[in-house]
Amino acid sequence: MPEKDENWRPKLKRIEDPIAEDCWEYTTPSGQQRTSRLMVGRPVHLPEQQLWYCPVLIEGHTRPRIRPIFGMGPVDSLMNAMTFVRGFFEANSGVLPGAKPAQPAPRPVRKRAHARATPRRK
Repeated sequence: MPEKDENWRPKLKRIEDPIAEDCWEYTTPSGQQRTSRLMVGRPVHLPEQQLWYCPVLIEGHTRPRIRPIFGMGPVDSLMNAMTFVRGFFEANSGVLPGAKPAQPAPRPVRKRAHARATPRRK
């Protein structure tokens, strides 16, 4: 098993090969209504540590944003990832899978300066 220093863990910026993705509407334990996107990636081998991991994203919940969930083999890491997702499901109430994702606020449209019809003289 890896040493105590956690710098060996992969720093994930995105899930390259998702195998499951959904949006869930739910009520947090503090009573907040939320909608989060969930994504689980295909198991990845980490040969230098003799481990496998599945990247998992639960928006607003996982820290770091995409969290590697480890196992001794590809199926073990996938089972552990789904156990992690199941724990999130059970920690919240009124979970509604297949919810529509919240629409991001539209970006403000910046007005561009109009180009002159004739070039300026210098």
